[in-house]
Formats: sequence, C-alpha cells, structure tokens
Amino acid sequence: MEQPSARLISRAARGEERALETLVSMYWSPIQRYLARMVSDEADAEDLAQEVFLRMARGLPGFASKSKFTTWLFQIAKNQGIDFLRRHEVERVPLDRAPAGTVAAEPPEYGIEETELLWSCIAGLDVDLRSALILRDVHGFTYKEIAEIVGATLSTVKWRIYQARSLVHGRYLEASGESRSVLES
Repeated sequence: MEQPSARLISRAARGEERALETLVSMYWSPIQRYLARMVSDEADAEDLAQEVFLRMARGLPGFASKSKFTTWLFQIAKNQGIDFLRRHEVERVPLDRAPAGTVAAEPPEYGIEETELLWSCIAGLDVDLRSALILRDVHGFTYKEIAEIVGATLSTVKWRIYQARSLVHGRYLEASGESRSVLES
C-alpha cells in the first residue's frame, strides 16, 4: 500500500487542513472496506472510519516513524473495530445472519452469489482470524506488517491466516454443497 510522504505527514501533524484532507482521501476507502468486513455492517463501518480519522488527526503529532504510516493507521482501525465488536457483542456472526449486501473484494473473480457466500463465511470468523485474513488477502499487507497492526508475533499471524483460510474453505464447501470450491479455481 502506498505510503504518504514524510512532508505530508509533517504538515498534517501541524494541523494543516489540506494535508489532513489528503490523508483522509488517500486512505478512506481501504479503511472503510476493512472496517465493513470486520464489523459486517456498512453504516457502522462509516461511523468507525470517521472515528479512525479523528484519532489519526489527534495522534499525528505523536506519530513515530518507527513503523509505516499505513501500519499505524490500520492499527487504529483494528482497535476501533475490536472495541465496537466488544461493545456490541457480535464477535461471531452466524452464517445464516451474515450480511449479504456488503461490497465484494475487487475484482470479483466469480458470481455475485458465490461472492456473497464467501463473504458470509468470512464474517462468521472470530475477529482475530477475520482481521488477519482481510488485512492479507484484501489489503495485501505483508505478514510482518499484519503482525505490527494486530500486535501479534509473526508465527501467530501466519497461523491465523492459515486457520482463517481453512475455516472459510470448509464453511464455503459446506454452505454451497459443492465438493470443489471456487476458492480452488
């Protein structure tokens, strides 16, 4: 994922409105999509994304360039998502209650029904597994970056992604009644 320039971050940290707007416009869509998949609700994800960017703006003066900006920003988003899920006690969404109208990964490689079924299987994962899987397979973060974002070891992140993929695959096969999944295509 593209990183903003140090100059842009510095300007935003000083409170320059145009620099803050640039950062929001650069990262709004990836953050909102991540949160939508994490909390399984578009409206809640919009609200959470707004809070993420408010926290980003407040935290920029103390941002240490020890990590990538996007890693730091997604840490904020992950924390907001987890806090939301804890408050609403919806860490697990049963397969039959998972939302069907959320945005599919881009570009869709198979039909709408298969995409919705796949996302409903992902929505049913534990929040830690779901978060790691989305960060890797939707947003393309490296395992090391994901470890920084979620505050886990590299081996834990690898296990979570492996476990998430295995569970999604099994749930997809079970829900679709297929002996071979579109995930193997």
